[in-house]
Amino acid sequence: METPIRPGSLHHEEARKTLASILNLLQKDRALGERALSLFAAFYGLPLEALRAHLLAPPPRSERAREAFQRPYLAHFAQTLPRYPYATDDPQAGVRVYKRENALKRVHVQVGHYPHAVLRLVVDVDLPWPQVEERLRALPPSLVLVNPRSGHFHAWYELDPIPLKPPPGREESLKGALALLAEVEALLEAYYGADPGYTGLLSRNPFLHPPEWTWGGGKRWSLRDLHRELQGLLPPGTRRRLSPGLASYGRNCALFDRLRAEAYAHVALFRGVPGGREAFRAWVEQRAHALNQALFRDHPKGLLSPREVHHTAKSVAKWTYDRYQGGRVYAVSSTGRPDRSRLSPQARALIPPLQGEELQEAVQTGASLGGRKRGSRRRQEAEEKLTEALKRLQSRDEAITARALAREAGVSPTTASNWLKRMRGQG
Repeated sequence: METPIRPGSLHHEEARKTLASILNLLQKDRALGERALSLFAAFYGLPLEALRAHLLAPPPRSERAREAFQRPYLAHFAQTLPRYPYATDDPQAGVRVYKRENALKRVHVQVGHYPHAVLRLVVDVDLPWPQVEERLRALPPSLVLVNPRSGHFHAWYELDPIPLKPPPGREESLKGALALLAEVEALLEAYYGADPGYTGLLSRNPFLHPPEWTWGGGKRWSLRDLHRELQGLLPPGTRRRLSPGLASYGRNCALFDRLRAEAYAHVALFRGVPGGREAFRAWVEQRAHALNQALFRDHPKGLLSPREVHHTAKSVAKWTYDRYQGGRVYAVSSTGRPDRSRLSPQARALIPPLQGEELQEAVQTGASLGGRKRGSRRRQEAEEKLTEALKRLQSRDEAITARALAREAGVSPTTASNWLKRMRGQG
């Protein structure tokens, strides 16, 4: 009776590579593959029939699952890694930027806070995985990387991509996405009792992690689905006590809000002057780094990385300079001038505008750059409807009120009221 092949007897790297080549050869040329298999068995002193059965047996279920789900996900991870991510072999010694192919040779690699998009959320759970096994089953991660020594793990949740450079005209939608992202991250940390100091920037490189301690099938979540699941899994009291501002992406949201408010207030000083665009961008960048220090010096997750601050500043500066059409002109103490937006039209006309303020003046008088034609057309259509409605009400000898005009013309009461005041010479 021939001795079967023990699972651990063929773990030598060269033997495994040779067997893989023989298996490919068997599929292409059966006779030649059989000859190679006989020579291999003789060389290693192994029983031929047992070796053939071992080689041609179907792989175990866990290996088939890894082949079907985990490996495609890891290939996707490698493809979506930025061209120059952060990576290191020892986080305590610091991180640096590598080319993508070199970063994938390091023990720790960047998994979050990419400059172009949010692709996943990662939490660091400092509990042995058996203690939270039920939580893992209730909210399946895309990938779990377990530390073999401690049982602690990183849980990855792959998301439908959230672009941090939205298409023109959609930049303001970024604020809502960042706010929801910060809330989901805070919920996820509370769900696992995860380390509050972990920023989600680096995780272990899954390609170098022991495969027996790499779990998960690459499930992808939409941000709203993940938010809905977490709300159902956490009690209301826990949800009420959460502070999204303490989440890693909560810092991005706070910086974005503060920076854009300052950019809106000062952009008029830069418009219409030589080199205004470049000067404004440099000013926003300087303010972004200053706010990063002021806001997050004592944050549990520390400061945002310089690259994140740079890309946030670049986005805010570009959108504000090209598209912001707010009518308000904020007071600037260094000029010694009042806030003209708070003055009446007559008083405002007596104070010459600050240099570069022409766009705000155009918006205040109803002639905004992009919407001038559309606004004029809508206003004309509304006036025509109101004129016809007025004639119909007069023919029926009904009272002429803003409410009656709005109902008859199919416009808003505010539009009807303003039009009626202009007709009566009151506005």
